[in-house]
Amino acid sequence: MSNIEEKYIKDIDISNPFFDSLRSDYDGFDAWIERKALSGEKAYVLFDDNRIVAFLYLKVENPVDNTNIDPKLDTGHPWLKIGTMKIEAHGTKLGERLIKRVFDFAVSKNIYDVYVTSFAKQTPLIALLKRYGFVEYGKKNEEIVLIKNIPTRRQDIRGDILLDYPAVITTNANKYILGIWPEYHTRMFSDSILKTENYDILRDMSESNSIHKVYITKIYGAEQLRRGDCLIIYRTKDDSASNANYSSVATSLCVVEEYRDLSSFGNVNEFVEYCKPHNIFTNSELERFFEKKTYPKVIKMTYNVSFKKRVILGVIREILGEEPSYWGFVRLTDSGFLNILREGSVDDRIIID
Repeated sequence: MSNIEEKYIKDIDISNPFFDSLRSDYDGFDAWIERKALSGEKAYVLFDDNRIVAFLYLKVENPVDNTNIDPKLDTGHPWLKIGTMKIEAHGTKLGERLIKRVFDFAVSKNIYDVYVTSFAKQTPLIALLKRYGFVEYGKKNEEIVLIKNIPTRRQDIRGDILLDYPAVITTNANKYILGIWPEYHTRMFSDSILKTENYDILRDMSESNSIHKVYITKIYGAEQLRRGDCLIIYRTKDDSASNANYSSVATSLCVVEEYRDLSSFGNVNEFVEYCKPHNIFTNSELERFFEKKTYPKVIKMTYNVSFKKRVILGVIREILGEEPSYWGFVRLTDSGFLNILREGSVDDRIIID
């Protein structure tokens, strides 16, 4: 699968059959998209072997355009509108990538309210949006208006990891550092390049940039993980690096959805089905892991936040004030956890205690 690309609309082949359904559903689609092209606007496009499989156009509205929306949306703050979103069905993972892009874009612009309009017949898209916290709000002509309020206050949270996503609810959650070897980190988290300043959260390097991750490990201590626990993902030192203080970095924040032991799966097919499509290994690799039981601990988690600034090991050591016996899995205090996030320039509005 190719990367999500941000392209000028004028450079996208709008005559592509991919857009035919949009023409059918929306009178004046060609005139609308031509205006966007002429005004120099951009959209996100995903290609698979040079074939368009996804298109996403986002628009910041401040104030929100309430034309024909009933009831009216709150005009007291900016909104991000999903102007156009179309996905060719490839299972849920492709949709996740675009949903994650929407939230990453919103948070990067300090916008916490998102809306989209959709015809009722677009049931797969509506189901996907609702899975990640969109709710039906009202109508715009013949379309349903769905909104998503990204929680920034305790009273906003809904108490569900996916409905509150990408916000991270830290109340009663344990916090850990989870160390991942570079070759696995690179494949799981597309933001793994060692770059300590000014990371662009909207970069997309591979199809690994999706909401859910399944990590298979034998790491000591992982069995104590519970739903809602917070994991700071830590990329361990490259073998070729001379100093771990600079080559080992914290890069991301995840939330545990579920921990399972390998023995909880009835058979290999159940194990493979659970791990796909949110795992970096092939089916044959997974089958071998199940047979050999080398990695008996399975962590399913949501990929909530990519640090804007990598936090090097030297800084983490200063924050913790002590040297853990094992850097692969480290229990954090609340203050240590928050201080690492601050060093990573994480938007603290979506970290809710």
